[in-house]
Amino acid sequence: MIKKPNHGNYRNTGSAFIEISVAFLVMIILTGLGLDLTLITLGMFLNDQACRDAARAAAQQNNSASALTAAQTQLKVHATDGIFISQPILVSQTSPNFVYNDYAGSPPANQSSYVTVTTSVNIKIPAPILFGSAVYVAAGNIQFIRRYTYPIIRMKFYG
Repeated sequence: MIKKPNHGNYRNTGSAFIEISVAFLVMIILTGLGLDLTLITLGMFLNDQACRDAARAAAQQNNSASALTAAQTQLKVHATDGIFISQPILVSQTSPNFVYNDYAGSPPANQSSYVTVTTSVNIKIPAPILFGSAVYVAAGNIQFIRRYTYPIIRMKFYG
């Protein structure tokens, strides 16, 4: 008796190829999403740390001009490669984004001298994945803005 060839093996081979192709596509999407989330996290952390350090450096100065210079110098310390995460910069040098308020050395009752610094970082997303109406991701750039307010420590506090 002659056996007929089993054609079921050909179907299994084709379905395995489809399964591998779909799994590969899902892995590519997950890898791109992981890369995007990693860059977003690093950018947020960098901006937070740079803003905090710039505000702290500005709060240790004697006047507004030297506070602005100290903040800008401190931001240069947090250098990036500039490809995916931009260099942190001051949003502006005027109020409300940069405020040095020492009340001329004598703050009013229940208030303290303070400095406010606002920084920004732009993140270029290498693999923008669209979810719903996320227009900012479609452009491939996300901007993070952070603001810190520190007391001017050389001044007396209210009391």
